[in-house]
Amino acid sequence: MKYLFIIIAFVLFTNFGSLPKASLVLKNGNIVTLKAKGDRAQAIAIKDGNILAVGTDAQIQGYIGNDTKVIDLKGKTVLPGFNDVHMHPAAIYAFDKPWAVLKLDTVTSMKNLIALLKKKAAITPKGVLIRGVGYNETKLGGQPIRDSLDKASTDHPIQISHVSGHLSAANSYLMDMNGIDENTKDPAGGAFERYHGTNKPDGICKETAAGYLHRSKKIQYPPKPTDEEEMEGYRNFFNNVLASGLTSIGDAWTTEDKVPVYRKLVAEHFPMRFNLLIGTPYANDLISGKIQRTNTPYLRIEGVKVIHGNSLSGKTCWLYEPYDMINPVTGKRDYYGIPPARSQASLDSLFLRIHKAGLQIAVHSNGDREIDMVIAAIEKAQKADPRPDPRHRIEHCSITNQGILDKIKKDKIIPVFHCYMYELGDKMLVYGEKRMAMLHPTKTAMDMGIIYALHSDAPISPYPAMIRLGSAVNRKTKDGGIVIGANQRIGAEDAIKAYTFGGAYTTFEEKKKGRLIPGEYADMIVLDNDPTTIDPEKIYNIKVLKTILGGKIVYQSPGN
Repeated sequence: MKYLFIIIAFVLFTNFGSLPKASLVLKNGNIVTLKAKGDRAQAIAIKDGNILAVGTDAQIQGYIGNDTKVIDLKGKTVLPGFNDVHMHPAAIYAFDKPWAVLKLDTVTSMKNLIALLKKKAAITPKGVLIRGVGYNETKLGGQPIRDSLDKASTDHPIQISHVSGHLSAANSYLMDMNGIDENTKDPAGGAFERYHGTNKPDGICKETAAGYLHRSKKIQYPPKPTDEEEMEGYRNFFNNVLASGLTSIGDAWTTEDKVPVYRKLVAEHFPMRFNLLIGTPYANDLISGKIQRTNTPYLRIEGVKVIHGNSLSGKTCWLYEPYDMINPVTGKRDYYGIPPARSQASLDSLFLRIHKAGLQIAVHSNGDREIDMVIAAIEKAQKADPRPDPRHRIEHCSITNQGILDKIKKDKIIPVFHCYMYELGDKMLVYGEKRMAMLHPTKTAMDMGIIYALHSDAPISPYPAMIRLGSAVNRKTKDGGIVIGANQRIGAEDAIKAYTFGGAYTTFEEKKKGRLIPGEYADMIVLDNDPTTIDPEKIYNIKVLKTILGGKIVYQSPGN
């Protein structure tokens, strides 16, 4: 027996001694690996930016060397880093900077909105444009028509965009400067709201109509920040993103001017993984090589963002059946939304050009009538030039039906679903119960075996990981507690998978990230509670204690 113990000890020592030594080990934790549903581990070893091993504390012990940093998790939960595949990053600047755009998502009354705009006007030279983003008419108590904005200033042009990003409100100064009056007709794909019983535009400009607000050459725009001020603004933004639990993001409308910002961030080793979807106006630059295609661990430029259709929360997406609301123009239930500006033939041609270039298409589409056009164009492109695995995406993919999901599965299209019920669920009521049962159909898609991703569309809804996770699980509004599509609720682990592995799948990186298994990137977050066991209503309150990217701690909450 004595010799048996000696032999066992020798074998263990020999095996431990031959194991590679980790740079970082997390132990004594609750690690949600996503290797398989319900799979958990205690410890994880990391080396050279990748996961070396995952297992029990005892199994990982041998990877600990003299130089290994060891963190005792004390039972805390570890998840893969979240991947928000569709957002719209924007630099963060101080309020008093002339180029700072006002954030309006937290403004809760018309009185407060006017006061904030007045404060900005007081430090802005007369005649210079004042801009704001993210107003919510539900919180304000109504749309901020030109009469309201005129109370903020008649000496400055003012433009503020809706939380959906698909309509803008302007004051009389800006409307008059651009010659928008009773004789201005609605453009294709857009509309001007008008005072009841008249043709006079009231300042609310929907979809393409908002473009009319910048036709005048007399508009004085605020000065631009210096290159370094801009870079610092983006560092501020992405440091906040890291603190919220995200390790990968997708910029869903990257302009030619914005590409260098990301290249600089990567060159200075900023800890974030970026996927850029180049906006349609710059698609030819990507196809021609003027914008260089890139596929590295920290920067991927391999796709084009197309907008075909309109807004869900802005109530402009195009539907087969009328909205469950009274059309203010006709007094009847005959409002179907605003048709897309692009015809089917034009969409087919655009998709084929992008598809033949070997690029991924990511197309914004919300209404069922719009989505069917998108699917038809993808099918035509694939038929004309077959590719084995293009993984074209439908962004938001909101109002669906079983027929749409059947085609998505057949064509291997990736739906990138929204999950903003928490903040904007009350705006979904205009679609009626039948359509809400197939609105962002995460449960149905999962049951069908469709791989999908989730996203914030920030600033349309906030990007923090636990807020988005809670919204996907509960599908309940924050203020009214209304459940939107209860049949589409999914469990926390399924939602985590969609936000991690599903996100990686959309960018052909499912073998590199999105799970906590050996060989994949060491991107993970440490939480103060387990979203898979906590009361689902409390997921929103879970705190991110640490964010680890490439095996390095890039965010740590105070005291942790």
